[in-house]
Amino acid sequence: MSKQKNIADIILIDTTLTTPVYKQIVQSIHRNIDNGSLGKDDMLPSVNQIAAHFSLARGSVFTAYNELRSSGIIDSIPGKGYFVTSTETNLAKKIFLLFSTFTPYKETLYNALLNHLPKNASLDIYFHHHSMKMFENLIREQAPYYNTYIIMPETHPDARAILEKLDPKRTFLFDVGYNDYHKNFPGVYQHFEKDIYDILVASKEMMAKYKRLFLVFPASAKTTDIISGFNKFARKKIIKSAVINGINAADVKPGDAFIVIDDNHLVDIVKLAKSQKWQLGKDIGLISYNETNLKSIIGNGITTITTDFVAMGRSMAEMVMTGKGEVIENNFNIIDRNSF
Repeated sequence: MSKQKNIADIILIDTTLTTPVYKQIVQSIHRNIDNGSLGKDDMLPSVNQIAAHFSLARGSVFTAYNELRSSGIIDSIPGKGYFVTSTETNLAKKIFLLFSTFTPYKETLYNALLNHLPKNASLDIYFHHHSMKMFENLIREQAPYYNTYIIMPETHPDARAILEKLDPKRTFLFDVGYNDYHKNFPGVYQHFEKDIYDILVASKEMMAKYKRLFLVFPASAKTTDIISGFNKFARKKIIKSAVINGINAADVKPGDAFIVIDDNHLVDIVKLAKSQKWQLGKDIGLISYNETNLKSIIGNGITTITTDFVAMGRSMAEMVMTGKGEVIENNFNIIDRNSF
């Protein structure tokens, strides 16, 4: 039987959380077994030691140890104390999924993830709506109820410190944040800056029919790496290029081409082309970000540049189930429907 571990090394208690104290003790023991910090026959702190260290009622510690003993994880020897009897915690994946907002492409992403997880895994989704306060509160208050974390993060100076409160071996980032977080967190990312640059360079021959190229990037949009990639392409001076925040119909001319982020701007341009009897892909060009089924039938079909959201969901499910801490840049493609 090995030497007893230090309390602070294996038990984590946060009294500001709504998670019951006994459950936090259970989760701490499970977590340390799963990450290898606790092995079979390792001694655990006594009930009195834990109660005194954290100023807890002894009953809370007894409740935790009784739950662990009933599941076969620990046992006790009179006069010696509690020790680990099994490292098979058999914890099903209980996944905390945190998205920014819910949009059509995120629905595809969510369904792909859900469809590629095993049936015994549970998946609960939350939304932070680009609010750092909500981002922090959801992670602090809800994450203790889960053993796996899939996060669509905010790119904010405070975000990394918040993310680091989670178990790094069970935390995976989704979709955004490559430039900010890929060196610190595993995940399946879009590399927004590189993706748009590579697509535009590969599509430069398609631009020969146009005089001006605009990236329509709403002020409310968060993925500013797209602007960096677009501006990098603009510096090649293949076509006169600019970033704008919206569509002013009076400024649109034949020979203009647009890359739109927001689907409302997509509709604005389609309606304008229809009213002016302009043909998409001939008189004006249009590319929309993020593939959805609807874009295959709008007008005569809209050309999209998009990551493969089904592949992204599948890759994340595989990463979560295998526990491999990889950094995957998801494929980014153009679906040409002749609107550009």
